[in-house]
Amino acid sequence: MFNIRLSPMVKNLLILNVVIFVGMAFLARDLTPFFFETFALWFIDNPNFQVWQPLTHMFMHSLSDYTHILYNMLFLVFLAPAIEQWMGSQRFLFFYLMCGIGAFLTVTAVDYYSFLFDTAEFMNDGYYRPSVGASGAIYGVMAAFMYLFPNRTLVLFPIPIPIKVKYLIGFYMIKELLATLGYIDSAKNVGHLAHLGGALFGFIMIWYWKRNDMDEYRIN
Repeated sequence: MFNIRLSPMVKNLLILNVVIFVGMAFLARDLTPFFFETFALWFIDNPNFQVWQPLTHMFMHSLSDYTHILYNMLFLVFLAPAIEQWMGSQRFLFFYLMCGIGAFLTVTAVDYYSFLFDTAEFMNDGYYRPSVGASGAIYGVMAAFMYLFPNRTLVLFPIPIPIKVKYLIGFYMIKELLATLGYIDSAKNVGHLAHLGGALFGFIMIWYWKRNDMDEYRIN
């Protein structure tokens, strides 16, 4: 089971995400179009794209669907403190940001291929649609937690049955893969490929660190 105790960097990330969301949703509603045009992530060939957006889009969330930030922050709170304790705060921040940037690189590579070889369809679908959200980074956290602590359990409300993390997160990963490949229905505004990209980068980093230099920090 989980004993929730926020670690320093997780607490800072949680506060930053919530403050930005509340500010955009309630305090600066008139500036929302400016924020999305400037800080959301646009396709790299779109005139609105800026070099800082692969970083800034991770701290923005949908204002029309509160579950977007809710689920991301719940996974951050439940899973990330143990990872931060395992690797240290500074390396965890690097890990978190790189998972988000890895999601961006994955999506950009696939989108650019689509743009080159099916320009007309991509212009109608992805060219004018910016991306926001911490999901790429969060899926990296999920992949790392599943690799480090596969046999820990989590109880999902309203099902009062402990589920091992390797099965629960494994289910999420398979669902994202099937949705990305089009085998199951998916909402058009959900970035399943970004989720997989973040998870892949997170797994590679945690696998490398655990194998080479991080075992001395492992917690039980």
